[in-house]
Amino acid sequence: MPRTIALIYLAAGAIWIFVTDRWLEWLGLDPRTLQVLQTSKGWLAILGSAILLYILLRRHKRRDDAAVSALLESQREVQQMNAELEKRVAERTRQLQAANRELESFAYAVSHDLRAPLRSLSGFSQILQETATDRLDEKQLHYLRRIHDASQRMSGLIEALLSLSRISTADLVVRPVNLTQICIDAGEALKEKFPGHTVEFDVAPNMHVEGDARLLRMAMDCLIGNAWKYTIRAARPAVSVGVQTGVTGGPIYFVRDNGVGFDMAYANKLFVPFQRLHPEAEFQGSGIGLVTAQRVIARHNGRIWAEAQVDAGATFYFTIGSPATP
Repeated sequence: MPRTIALIYLAAGAIWIFVTDRWLEWLGLDPRTLQVLQTSKGWLAILGSAILLYILLRRHKRRDDAAVSALLESQREVQQMNAELEKRVAERTRQLQAANRELESFAYAVSHDLRAPLRSLSGFSQILQETATDRLDEKQLHYLRRIHDASQRMSGLIEALLSLSRISTADLVVRPVNLTQICIDAGEALKEKFPGHTVEFDVAPNMHVEGDARLLRMAMDCLIGNAWKYTIRAARPAVSVGVQTGVTGGPIYFVRDNGVGFDMAYANKLFVPFQRLHPEAEFQGSGIGLVTAQRVIARHNGRIWAEAQVDAGATFYFTIGSPATP
């Protein structure tokens, strides 16, 4: 706008000087009269410039006033939207707190009210197997074993569900974590748990992240345990944990195995509780191990995905606090 005013002022002045000088020359007046007219012409130029500047500045002020009014109106609208948003956030927070309290109540009920009868079923069925063997036929003993095994499995599922519910509400204790050591410890625990299943286990060195060591250990137990389990049929079972660089430059960690793999058409079921891609009779498990790992990764602002082929193994990729993409 200042440039426009200056150009208009310059153009108007040049036109005025040129036109009036030509006009005075054309009249051929005497010097005294010419001097008076030159003075008058100067005052007219000043007056005209002042009027022109007033008109231009007045117009500019009206535009500024309109812009300020629009800005103030926008600020009022933003303030109103912020107030409504804060109100909705507060309401959602109250709802979330209420849901968390209900979840805690449910977890308490599951932990105390359901596990007690299961322990009774398991204990009494075990006692019957040990003390009434001579009075029961093979079919009855088979039923007792099934009752005992089912109660044990139900108890394990309840414990897994409780662990899963605690992941979402547990406070994160974020600090530097040696992910390599966590994976090595998880592998050693699996070697002790399955001494008859020898697996070639390899972990990349110097994998360090920022996170909650306890929750990350739970996630790696689930991911490595999952890989360990599905290599049971492999001629030379192998599980590896490593890291690679994603497209955005961030680290992508992975757990890879040469086990039975799965059909990628069913990959959407991987992180859904109790959804299994293989029969339980062939590969036992709670059905929430991968869900647990996914919850832990999500709490660390990461994501997890998988690639696999049937009978050619599977690889689970995940990030920790990084937007890295494959």
